[in-house]
Amino acid sequence: MSILCLSCASSQYQSHVVYQCRDPRLWYQHAITPLPDGATWFFYQDTSNNSIIAVHTSNTLTAGGTFLSEELYVPGSEVRSNSPIAVSGVVNSAGTSWTEIHVFFYSPENVLSEFYFTAGVGLQGGPTCTTCVTNEGFLGAPDSQMLYALETDEEVRVGFVSAGAPDTVSEAANSGNGWTVASLT
Repeated sequence: MSILCLSCASSQYQSHVVYQCRDPRLWYQHAITPLPDGATWFFYQDTSNNSIIAVHTSNTLTAGGTFLSEELYVPGSEVRSNSPIAVSGVVNSAGTSWTEIHVFFYSPENVLSEFYFTAGVGLQGGPTCTTCVTNEGFLGAPDSQMLYALETDEEVRVGFVSAGAPDTVSEAANSGNGWTVASLT
């Protein structure tokens, strides 16, 4: 199984497209994003309770990377069963730690949802997060598996199949002034 990654022009910004794990015993849906120094975050959906778990390794596994931590990132009550997951983030100028990381998924009601971590602030997300895309109520098409995230120095973009335009791709975008959505025509 291969990983499809999209890297933005600046090495400070990393964006990666989700791929689906075919082994339901461990991870059903997951996304991966690395730091420039090789340290990697894996985000996967636990099939026993729908939660999204974050796993952190010290480096690429082929370079001797080791397990550092595993933690609950999004409670299962917030996540649709079999939801795709997309991740985007910003690293510090040294490329050694995250300053911001966004995890996108669908809620049980198919609302495009987000939890994000900001250095110095911590983890934010859920229906009470006023800065999250969740708060906008953008509905994904039922059972859609298409989801991607891109982040640049100017904006965060999340691609999905909207319930309102199910025959094309829509993007939610936030350039610092709140979320907007538009469909490919």
